Amino acid sequence: MINVKGYGAIGNGITDDTLSVQKAFEQGGKVYIPEGDYRITKTLLVKSDTTITAHEKARLFMCGDTPKKRNDFLISNSDTENGNCNIKITGGIWDGNNQGKYNVKADLFDVNGYSGTVMNFSNVKGLYLYDFTVANSVAYNIRMCKLNDFEIKNINFFSEKPASNQDGLHFGGEVHNGIIENIKAVSYGQTNDDLIALNADDCIGRVENLDMVCGDISDIKIKNVFAENCFTFLRMLSVNSSIYNIEIDNIKGGCRNYAINLDAGRYCRTPLFEDKNEKVGNIYNISINNMEVDWDKNSPEKAMIVIESKVDNFRLSNVKRKYSNNNKPTLAISHVGKIAVKDIITKDEKVFNLTKEETYSDFGTNLDLEISKFS
Repeated sequence: MINVKGYGAIGNGITDDTLSVQKAFEQGGKVYIPEGDYRITKTLLVKSDTTITAHEKARLFMCGDTPKKRNDFLISNSDTENGNCNIKITGGIWDGNNQGKYNVKADLFDVNGYSGTVMNFSNVKGLYLYDFTVANSVAYNIRMCKLNDFEIKNINFFSEKPASNQDGLHFGGEVHNGIIENIKAVSYGQTNDDLIALNADDCIGRVENLDMVCGDISDIKIKNVFAENCFTFLRMLSVNSSIYNIEIDNIKGGCRNYAINLDAGRYCRTPLFEDKNEKVGNIYNISINNMEVDWDKNSPEKAMIVIESKVDNFRLSNVKRKYSNNNKPTLAISHVGKIAVKDIITKDEKVFNLTKEETYSDFGTNLDLEISKFS
């Protein structure tokens, strides 16, 4: 196993360790990062068939004294254009250092601007992320697109400073065949945006989305997600691309805005379509089981779970809303056209035609429903 200190890394938090760590990574194979604080001034690039194992007290952090630009990250796969395969990262603390002087996200449409992302993976077959903490992101903690066959397990998110767009796991398009387990926001208030975002469509001209793609997302199993007080637990964003075959089990904790958001980005400052009343999206074969959420009584949103995208075979089973003084509905559905809402327990079914501003609302504190297209 290659040790980064064998290539000159010091790990004292002062010395620039970028070149030493990068030289170790370029050898490929198995690389070890011992305990220490490693100051990184340029994106670390990981090539195919590389396994990185970091000590639990190995902290790699983005230097705050160097100006940032497009495609600056703490770490990324090396060939986002042609693709990489078999990359595994285990352990360590990967720190975006959002208090650094130059670690500031650029203006919204700056085509050369810094995205604020800590870890970036694009066009990878066989990505394995295990047992580490991502800390102090400027925006997205981990940004991914064009993935096939991946596992993400035992990942913690921490930040002393809240900031906009602090997604935990942010997926863009063309993502398939994945397992996500044991995802936890360990600091109060994190993540300050979506803990998990499945964004098959998005405004890829925004600075945080530069070099991302739109496309289908499918065949993902998500299990054991926790946050004490996140912004939103789960987002699914579909306008033209599809999201399908997603299994989610065991979401627990508190949220300030949504537990689940399927609003198709209608109210975003960079909307993906002009008419807010338009019926868009294609989300199907979704199961969300065993969710228990304390929804903030001061939430500005219309409901804890919002569905404003076309869905089919969308199941909510044993979804519990913990008591709060919020008198808004647990579930609100609109802009989806004609749907059937079936109670999984009683088998009772009702049909609604929800166009423009018509809304189906459910104030129940324990939901067992299946929502399907009606024709």
